[in-house]
Amino acid sequence: MYRIRRFVLLAFSFGLLCSMSYATNVIIIAVDTLRADHLGCYGYPRNTSPNIDQFAEDGVKFTRCFTPSPLTTPAFASMLSSLPPYKHGAKRNGMSVFDRVKILPQYLRKHGYYSGAFISNWTLKKDLTLLNRGFDTYTEVFNKRRWFGMVSAEGDAKKVNEVALRWIYNNSKRKFFIWIHYTDPHDPYVYHKEFDNGYKEVIPEAYPEGSDFKKIRKYDTEIGYTDQYIGELIKRIKELNLYDDSLIIFMADHGESFGEHDYYGHGRRLYNSGLHVPLIVKLPGNINDHTVIERNVSILDIAPTILSQLEIPVPEDMVGDNLFNPKIDKRVLYFETYKGAVHQDRGKKFHLKVEPVRYGLLKDNMKMIYDNGFESYNIQKDWFESTNVYKNPNGESAVLSDLLNEFIAKVKEFIEYSKKYFKQKSDLTEEDIEKLKSLGYIKK
Repeated sequence: MYRIRRFVLLAFSFGLLCSMSYATNVIIIAVDTLRADHLGCYGYPRNTSPNIDQFAEDGVKFTRCFTPSPLTTPAFASMLSSLPPYKHGAKRNGMSVFDRVKILPQYLRKHGYYSGAFISNWTLKKDLTLLNRGFDTYTEVFNKRRWFGMVSAEGDAKKVNEVALRWIYNNSKRKFFIWIHYTDPHDPYVYHKEFDNGYKEVIPEAYPEGSDFKKIRKYDTEIGYTDQYIGELIKRIKELNLYDDSLIIFMADHGESFGEHDYYGHGRRLYNSGLHVPLIVKLPGNINDHTVIERNVSILDIAPTILSQLEIPVPEDMVGDNLFNPKIDKRVLYFETYKGAVHQDRGKKFHLKVEPVRYGLLKDNMKMIYDNGFESYNIQKDWFESTNVYKNPNGESAVLSDLLNEFIAKVKEFIEYSKKYFKQKSDLTEEDIEKLKSLGYIKK
């Protein structure tokens, strides 16, 4: 069975990895629905991503990055806020972050940054998510529609480049932050014959059991198509002499399932096919290029890392950490998943009805999922999570189940108290007010 290749981190000193490099510009290149293990730089045998692979050579590649929730709005809201979905509020597609939540461009604005976002999926529309806060420009690039042209506005990679590069050119003399979002690999997958490379050379045993190879073939060509435009984007950034001194982060919001565990798509399961995402950080001056780091990290760590690199204080309420802080090695990552999209216009009180349908955690190599019962997997030995090793209730399984139960109780407590946040002030007890302060709903 195909597994991600293991790399050994070279003996870089702590000081080198944690060196603070002032970056003139910050660029996030994000691809929707992109599995890390379908990229060449992550060991995939098909030639899907030559431009991304080349970019990876200039940066630090994190081989074990995970999203806290495998759905677009919750994941990108977590990237920008460094808060898990149950805290930032945008728990499903079509829902907004809470009014009190601050996101990355709001902090950068205070330090002179001009910010732009170019998003290409309806799930990130500003009227739905409120993720435009702090951005000077928030452009919704919608030049096509999915599902036979009937629903779900989105943008093509070519069009995204057109508008994003125009903005970069017009603001190249400023200190800027830009978030560029591509959505082409999202289903329904379009087949691009010119990017159908090496399909016949990959044997079925290279994929998880239950994989739908016809869907994978189309999906891989979507990656190749997107990769072409990412290559053009990077080339143009270099021509503008903005590449070397910029902090550039390549990432994805979530992965995709192709029949593994009898599931297709993303959003409702917590297996690695949906949670594992690529993360590559190119530091200014290409410091620490050709570096590979294998520790467990999260897209929650992106905003704190950017602020740390810019020597801007990281807010205390951010739950992520600087990716180059070695102390995060022993950290436990937690996951939550909800039902899919909310298509109707919903008020704030609808937030209160939305609770997770599954929970999970990752501690070192051990993964645990709660779905009306516990599942446990050693992802070092069983990356595709084919063998449930949960034993109730002894040894490591007991430790993990205790940790996960604590997390579940914490989420439920937060959601329960959040309901009181929408009550009239006269209905709140002093204990309620103090609890809401501790949870961040009311400023101290």
